Amino acid sequence: MVLSAIISVYNYQTDESKTIIYVISGILLLGAMLISIFLKLRKYEDIWYRGRALAESCKTLTWRFIMASEYFENHISDEEADRRFIQRIREINNEFSDLNNVLSSKQLSSPIITGEMKRIRNLSLNDKKKYYLDNRIQNQIDWYSSKADDSKLKYDIWFFAIIILQFLALISIAFLVKFPSSNFNFVGVFSTIAASGFSWLQVKKYQENKEAYTTANSELNLIKAEGNRDLSDNEFSEYVLDSENAMSREHTMWLAQKRM
Repeated sequence: MVLSAIISVYNYQTDESKTIIYVISGILLLGAMLISIFLKLRKYEDIWYRGRALAESCKTLTWRFIMASEYFENHISDEEADRRFIQRIREINNEFSDLNNVLSSKQLSSPIITGEMKRIRNLSLNDKKKYYLDNRIQNQIDWYSSKADDSKLKYDIWFFAIIILQFLALISIAFLVKFPSSNFNFVGVFSTIAASGFSWLQVKKYQENKEAYTTANSELNLIKAEGNRDLSDNEFSEYVLDSENAMSREHTMWLAQKRM
């Protein structure tokens, strides 16, 4: 659409020139329509959302396993814990089997349980708690914080760009009022780009995402504060379970926000 507006800036005088411009504009618009249909049929966005859900399911299950949280507690044998973990992974794999055709063979052939996972699982309670707070909770706090700042920055950039484009459109109108016989008309170009920018803001939901990220960041800070107190094995197991459930809720809300 922007390219169509650009090539229509000049007011061509001959019928032949106008016909060529109309044909080119039609081809560009047809191409844009075909690309939209192609993207819809391939469902790339749905695949991305399913992939994120798969990754988060595996991630939260892995953290529960290495922290010996509910269903993987320390009182069961290592063999039983491994069996339970593999069974849960199998269930997740069955739920997301439709993604097998887009995952690489390298990803699918990676070890289910690594030596590092077992090493962390066998750490002392205090070491496990420190590892969890630093590498899980704080990691998520940093991620949501950076995403909130990034969304705010992108929103501000696009907002001011739209304002500038609208101002340029007004200047173009003033120019045509002053020189009505001019063969150049930039109003359509600036207006189209500004409208495209506004549509992009609506699609990306930078402002809404910033608010969602900030809320999640605040709640994770509270979760971290709760984990700084002395905890027994059972209390830490419950803490990890509650924390992972809370992060899963935040991720579900985030996905819902992105898909609205």
